Amino acid sequence: MTDNNQEHQDKVVTGSADASPATSQEQQAAPASGKEKTSSSARGLAIVAIILALVLTAGLYWHGHNQAVAQAGQLERLQAELAQQQNALQAATAAQDARLASLTSNQASTAEQLDGLSRKVLDLDSKRPNDWMLAEAEYLVRMAGRKLWLEQDVVAAAMMLANADERLAALNDPTLIPIRQALAEDIAGIKSVQRVDREGLVIKLNNINDQVDRLKLAGVIMARAEEPDFTLSESIGDWRDNLKKSWASFTDDFVTVRRRDGNVEALLSPQQHWYLSENLKGKLLQAQLAVYREQQEVYDSALAQAEQWLQDYFADDSVRQFMLEQIAQLEGQRIDVDYPEQFTAQDRLQQLLDDRLQRLLTGL
Repeated sequence: MTDNNQEHQDKVVTGSADASPATSQEQQAAPASGKEKTSSSARGLAIVAIILALVLTAGLYWHGHNQAVAQAGQLERLQAELAQQQNALQAATAAQDARLASLTSNQASTAEQLDGLSRKVLDLDSKRPNDWMLAEAEYLVRMAGRKLWLEQDVVAAAMMLANADERLAALNDPTLIPIRQALAEDIAGIKSVQRVDREGLVIKLNNINDQVDRLKLAGVIMARAEEPDFTLSESIGDWRDNLKKSWASFTDDFVTVRRRDGNVEALLSPQQHWYLSENLKGKLLQAQLAVYREQQEVYDSALAQAEQWLQDYFADDSVRQFMLEQIAQLEGQRIDVDYPEQFTAQDRLQQLLDDRLQRLLTGL
């Protein structure tokens, strides 16, 4: 607008040489009114700009204030959370320190106990040498039980119990008298057990088994035929019998019939003979095995079956007679033995060792 006024003024100045004085006055009044309008619009724009600036400033201030308030609240929450975490960390640290202190104390106490136990164990040999001899006696009693119940060795079991009693006697301790009495009862119980000569029985059975191949099968034995009676009766009432006997006596010179009563066994084939001999050997071996296993019923059954086969299928000669005599001697033997279920002294020795060890460890 200022540029337009300036152009208008230039035009007025240019044409002012030929204009009249009245025209020049009008022209001078026109620029004055234009300036007034220009100044009023400029003030309005300035006011609007100031208002906009104030509103914008107020909005910016309000936004900044709200953001600052929100950041302050978030900062307070973060500080509170940080304080809680610090408190929890301090509590955990305190608990860990207390636990560590307790573990350290327990470790120190355990170390002291181990040191004391080590000293007691090292002094065991010098302070209580008798306990080792008690342990040897208890070991001998346990080994005697194994010999008796697993191997059926009565002699070895009795010797081990006697050795255990010697260990106790060497201690010269009056408190061990009840245990020695129990040992004496155990030794007497073992010696009263019936002894079975298993080796002798097995040797006899083996000798009988060796004779099987020398046996001979029995032949067919026919029953004796009955001789006919041709004697005539003197009674007249027996005329029919006398007639039959006369006819039989007459025909006896032409055809002879003899009746033989009794069972006749068929001869065995060679293959059956071999099976019979092997089965007989098997029965004798079964009897030998029953001797070691103490199976009385199996032993008696095997000998009875072998004896029956010898009598039924083999010839009556010296070999069979020898085998039958040997089997008859073996049939009366008892191979099962009643052993004591346990040793009375074993539990007492074990209890005594446990008590002494406990007193030693506790320092009593």
